[in-house]
Amino acid sequence: MGIPRDDVQAATWYSKAEDLGSMSARNSLALFYAKGLGNLPVERNKALKLLNISACQGYAVAQNNLGILYSDGTDELSKDYQQSYAWFSVAFYNGFKEADTSRNVIMGKLETKEIEKAKALSTEYIEKYHTNLNGDDTDRDKECKHLYP
Repeated sequence: MGIPRDDVQAATWYSKAEDLGSMSARNSLALFYAKGLGNLPVERNKALKLLNISACQGYAVAQNNLGILYSDGTDELSKDYQQSYAWFSVAFYNGFKEADTSRNVIMGKLETKEIEKAKALSTEYIEKYHTNLNGDDTDRDKECKHLYP
């Protein structure tokens, strides 16, 4: 049995939760905009903004997703292995263990000087974009307002 999947309804609820500052809803809504799910238009720039906000709030899944985007590149975002390394590092630090493998792959694509810069960027991001341990999904919403679409 179970409940049938309804992307339109999911998009509605993700939008409401995003309005309240939910970092996990922002990540999910970003994926909906990136793929045009739930009757939402494909708006990759909006998707990227939502991912950045979610990552700023400390959501490790969004941080990992940014690592993927920077490693692959898109029409809206140039490949940047140093950024990719940094986002995978902060995602790993914040509990997304799978990011370690991705980070190691990216390290193999960087020159020694680039690795030093990527590690410095990682340290900065870890300090700025740490996960909230009190479980508040809307934590740091106000700190990340400058990124709002």
